[in-house]
Formats: sequence, structure tokens, C-alpha cells
Amino acid sequence: MFWTFVDASQIGDGRVTIGGPQGHHLARVLRVHPGERGVAVANGREYQLEVVEAVGGRVVGRIMGDRPVQGEAGTGVTLLQAVLPNPDFDAVVEAGTAVGIQRFIAVQADRSVGRPPAARLARWQLIAGAAAEQSHRGEVPEVTGPTSLKAALEQVAGVRLLVLEPTAPVPLAEALDGSPGYAIAVGPEGGWTETELATLRDHAATPVNLGPRILRARLAPIVAAAILVQHP
Repeated sequence: MFWTFVDASQIGDGRVTIGGPQGHHLARVLRVHPGERGVAVANGREYQLEVVEAVGGRVVGRIMGDRPVQGEAGTGVTLLQAVLPNPDFDAVVEAGTAVGIQRFIAVQADRSVGRPPAARLARWQLIAGAAAEQSHRGEVPEVTGPTSLKAALEQVAGVRLLVLEPTAPVPLAEALDGSPGYAIAVGPEGGWTETELATLRDHAATPVNLGPRILRARLAPIVAAAILVQHP
């Protein structure tokens, strides 16, 4: 069964018409065929489809039913992730999307090794879209940045803010207070600088740890997000 995201304009007369790169991928790569079932997601609803046409780069599905999206966590998580080398940051976006992160903000930290160009953002968004389809999410997470830590913090003003710091005395699970959403800041391999930690504290960030082991920067945010999305 395929899973894809569409625009509301592609839905009409009891059918969903999928063209462009999505249609090409479904018809030519996944090789969907008439009679096959799938799901198209748009505007917070899942549309159950039966394919009636798959020709060239165009797929048409008859709507068999619809319902509100089922694949989203009740707790919203925004990740302020310090920029990592490209393969590592790509991995964070892919796995973080599968876990349930709602929004990624790439932060150009003082110790970030990579300096990705603005064009890299398009690749991160494509990775998020593919991972959302593979994991049957109800929405594609937004990816923004790279930006400064100060600008990133302005974007999450008013949200319960946590900062991952191995030496923090409080475990992440003990810092959860039932907030509807959290923002968590995760540094690069060398960690946040003292100046950055002071900036985070000035924005009411609570330092938290993930236990006694030191995790790689590409793994720590995934573990943290998996904990956060499971707590109402």
C-alpha cells in the first residue's frame, strides 16, 4: 500500500489525481497499478484510495473513504539542531521525521563543522517528505535554517524549552511537565559553548541529560524526541 501527500487542489469528484514528480514516482518507480490501494494525505485527512488509472507519470485514485490523520503524536516537538556534517544532519531529519518531530530548525552553532549553503534546505525538506511517507505520518515536518541560535530561539518563544547537556543534573523524562509541546536544543559534536549555554538559559531553557552515556550528535536528538513524543 502506497502513502503520499497531496494538495487539496488534487482532490475532486471523488478522486485524487497525482501528477508531477509524485505521479512519476508512483507510476514509474513504485509501479502502482489499477486495483492497488493507497492513502493520500491532505489538510489533516487521510483519503483511502483505489487506483483506477496509472499511465505515464499520472495516477488517479478513487476515494473509498476518509478520516482525520492518525499518525501524529499528541505532543509537538520542535528540534533546534546544531548543524552537523551533511550526512549526519540528513540522518537526523530522516530519523527524526519517522519518530514524530514536527519541526526542525537548523542552527549554525559556534562549533558546527559544516557550513551548508541555503540550497541544502531543499534537500532536507525532500528527505523529510520521503521519511513522512515511509513512516505513514499525518504531515510533513517543516525544516528551516540554517540560522543563528538567537534567531532560532525567537521562533520558539513561549514553548517549553529544553537543552540537551550531558552534565545536566536532571534526566529528560523528569523535566516533562505535561506541556502540549516542547522545543529541544541539541548541540554539535563538540557541544554548545558556554556562551551558547548562557543564551539558552537566558531564554528559560532547562538543561537535561539522556543518562550516563555520551551519544553521537546525530543519535541524541532521535533518542530525545522518542522520549518526548511518548509523554502527553
